[in-house]
Amino acid sequence: MTKNYRIKKITDGHSTRYYPQHKRFGLFWYNLFECEYTDGSYSTFEKAQKHLCNYLRKPVIEYLDFECGEPQ
Repeated sequence: MTKNYRIKKITDGHSTRYYPQHKRFGLFWYNLFECEYTDGSYSTFEKAQKHLCNYLRKPVIEYLDFECGEPQ
């Protein structure tokens, strides 16, 4: 499953940024968390890895029982 995900590292003269990426259609990589307000980058590898791992984690679904008591 993780073969379709990676973290791209870009270092320029001023900083290093990390971009979690996903492979689309088996051909193209895109920045997974990029949107209108952010470029989807993180300042450290650890932050990028944590967000990507949380994204890939399967949701935990619980069904809770309840009782309808007398209205008060």
